[in-house]
Amino acid sequence: MKHLLFDPIILLILLCIGNNGIWARLEKSFVSNTYLVEFEPKTNVSLYLASLDIQHRIRHEFGQMNAISLSFNNSQDASLFFDQTRSKVKRTWPVTSVARPNAQTLKVGKSEIPGLFDHYHNTGVMKIREELGMTGKGIKVGIIDTGVDYTHPALGGCFGSGCRVAYGMDFVGNDYNGDSEPNPSSDPRDCNGHGTHVAGIIGANDKEHQFTGVAPDVTFGAYRVFGCDGSSADDVIMKAMEQAYEDGMDVINLSLGDIGWPDSPSSVLADILTTKGMIVVAAAGNEGNKGIFEVGAPSLGKNVISVASTDNMKALAHPIQFGDNIIGYATSSGNPFAIGEAEMVSVSDTFLTENDACAPITNINLFGKVALIGRGGCYFSEKVLNVQAAGAIGVVVYNNEPGLVTPSLNNDPMIHIECAGITKEHGELLFLHTKDTPEEIYRFSDEDISFPIDTAGTISSFSSWGLAPDLSIKPDVSAPGGQIFSTFPMDRGSYATLSGTSMASPHVAGIVALLQQAKGGSRSINVSDLRAKLISSSLPFNIYNTSAFESVARQGSGLIDAYRALRLSTKVTPQQIQLGDLTHTGTNNEYTFTIHNNGRMAADYTITHRASGTAQGYKMDGSHIPMKRPNLLLGHRVEAIIESISPEKLSIPINGVSNVTVRIRPPENYADMPPSIYSGYFVITKENDPFDTLHVPYAGLTSTLGDLPVLYINQSMPEVLVDRIVGPYSPALIRAQLIHSSPLVLITALDAETDNPVGIIPGGYWPFVGRHDTHNINDALMMTWKGDIAATPEQAMATQSGSSSMAVDLGVNHRKLFRAVDHPPPFDGDDDHNNNYENISDTATMEYHSRSVPYVGKRLPRGIYKLKVMALHAFGDYENMADYDTWISPNIPIG
Repeated sequence: MKHLLFDPIILLILLCIGNNGIWARLEKSFVSNTYLVEFEPKTNVSLYLASLDIQHRIRHEFGQMNAISLSFNNSQDASLFFDQTRSKVKRTWPVTSVARPNAQTLKVGKSEIPGLFDHYHNTGVMKIREELGMTGKGIKVGIIDTGVDYTHPALGGCFGSGCRVAYGMDFVGNDYNGDSEPNPSSDPRDCNGHGTHVAGIIGANDKEHQFTGVAPDVTFGAYRVFGCDGSSADDVIMKAMEQAYEDGMDVINLSLGDIGWPDSPSSVLADILTTKGMIVVAAAGNEGNKGIFEVGAPSLGKNVISVASTDNMKALAHPIQFGDNIIGYATSSGNPFAIGEAEMVSVSDTFLTENDACAPITNINLFGKVALIGRGGCYFSEKVLNVQAAGAIGVVVYNNEPGLVTPSLNNDPMIHIECAGITKEHGELLFLHTKDTPEEIYRFSDEDISFPIDTAGTISSFSSWGLAPDLSIKPDVSAPGGQIFSTFPMDRGSYATLSGTSMASPHVAGIVALLQQAKGGSRSINVSDLRAKLISSSLPFNIYNTSAFESVARQGSGLIDAYRALRLSTKVTPQQIQLGDLTHTGTNNEYTFTIHNNGRMAADYTITHRASGTAQGYKMDGSHIPMKRPNLLLGHRVEAIIESISPEKLSIPINGVSNVTVRIRPPENYADMPPSIYSGYFVITKENDPFDTLHVPYAGLTSTLGDLPVLYINQSMPEVLVDRIVGPYSPALIRAQLIHSSPLVLITALDAETDNPVGIIPGGYWPFVGRHDTHNINDALMMTWKGDIAATPEQAMATQSGSSSMAVDLGVNHRKLFRAVDHPPPFDGDDDHNNNYENISDTATMEYHSRSVPYVGKRLPRGIYKLKVMALHAFGDYENMADYDTWISPNIPIG
């Protein structure tokens, strides 16, 4: 524990932090005293709530699940509510903030538009439209996003009956930011741009500029869940999902999400809606620089189609001309350089120099010139400030990995020169030219030009890594999402190029519309059949510049292909094989899938195998610190061992089915590897029919997930910062980091003399938390403590402001929780104690093992205490203390 000196400034900081101050931006994730509550099936929610004399406000009522979201004036009202409703409540979640979609933006003009859509050929869109005439006509597609600028000519120009955007609602209003009160209206017009861009990818139809979306004749529903700035809340998003279902949407697109779990509330509702016939497509996430296990909810839903991103074939960019060469560049503002022309000088004498321009520049004349520098070693702003101080009038940053870089300067007021980003390959070309042809003038034109993308058809660097936290396979498929040109609000240029899985997801939603039209329209394909078609027909692609398949944890089943999906006459179930980890495997490492021949005649099939790159998720040093960018390992020793495929050849009659059993073992040297995801595909080839080649992806972990350290414990983490004595006006600061996702992080107060627990601290109950960046001390669970304890886990969740959430079973999980708080098992075997765990009264104490445990936000008596931080391992038992990582603080005085 670190002690702060008595300092008025520090005390002011402490008070600000305790009152949603300077760290609130880093902490905020839950909506205070607000819950989403799912009741038991036979409960009449309206009548039941009317019978309770408890102050509350219903935010949303849900018709497709027996649930409501409601808020309370304070945690005492929340505690009273949950005490009285315990027998009626099935699950509860704290309402979680969801960040506004974050996509990398490059605004451009409308020149050379027709040449930007080669990816329509690669995903089968052009073929299904040209050969079969499918355009999505008659299919309703809901867009749950920032709204849609329906005044855009490519999107119909109007809103309401008879318009392309025929359905929709604004659930929040312009000023809503996630914390403020929503101000709903009937007008879903976009004031941000993201939703308009998504709509264009799905179904724009601009005949003047020859730009069409994937399904240019669909009917849109626009459901606005974000204001012009800020975040939203998961109950708002869920209400929009239900409204889309009730409006008859055949498919909805969710280009949004946050750290989540398959049982996050939005994922649960998404699964419910898919069973009722509406297809749900969602972005996998843009956390490619955070390593494995980073796919977000709601795309983690079992039946939701989770979409990863590949880079486009071509993109519009601003050109740099030199000699006989023209290359493209991007700026964070989207605007071209105003420089016109200037000399360019490389800051370093070596290409890809480490820490290029990270220190003051004193050995080179940059006055009136554009500086060429490499990415890496420090923040973009540091580099730009250094070259600016040396006299440069602009800077071009080349990438240190494949793909185009768009430097972000975060509106730094100290920077007044222009900054552009280019690819690594173009950086080398520029670097050599500056050395070979010094003093040449480089021209920066404002005319946008179409450029081929070097990384076309491979995974986008920003696309999140799977697997899901329960080791199920996510993402499911991939689609173009890097450098995608589409519609933008009319008052912001009308068109723009954006990058993100937010752009890949609507591509798939548009394909779903084409398939639904081809099969008769209006929810004509059930979710099981649709997932089977899309997953099985997708084509795995290679790691950039190699002949090896990209990991299943990154690309899912591969690049989506609408034409192949439509032509499939064979179905395979299940579509994916979840191998689990070393302790959660199939019996004898055997797994079975079933091949269904839905063709017009008997068919012969051959089953073969292709391995993918193995994703090394952790470092080799044994510290189990997750790698931001996993290494992709290639070679026989790191691939799965396929001991048998039985049978390898088979004949199946018309409408017949046959089982195939495969035996899959971890790689040969798995014991010498850090935790890694190994994966691959079983290839089902139908004789004489190239369109009936199916891929069945599999993936597993080379170690036992539950054995991986969860709580980051070193000299500085966890930490408790205390100013002498903890109290209501001098709170302690608590910070902890996870190096692996955890089903439960629990922080309790202990009596320092006896080490007996006295209760959960407010903010000390964190169900299902994603892991943190251990290199960033601000990426952590952070909370303040004033020397009190919460009444229930619900109160503890409401008090904190960070993390994602999962449902809490109000019976069994509470019983397990209080066992976890207490001394380690074994218990005495007397199940009568269970009544004490479940029967929490509204008195001041709860009897357990003949001892008194204060609760209900009660201040602890003056004395010496400790804090105990516990993080449950994946697949861990709530009741088994051995399944937790535990850290106990030094003594903390409470006055």
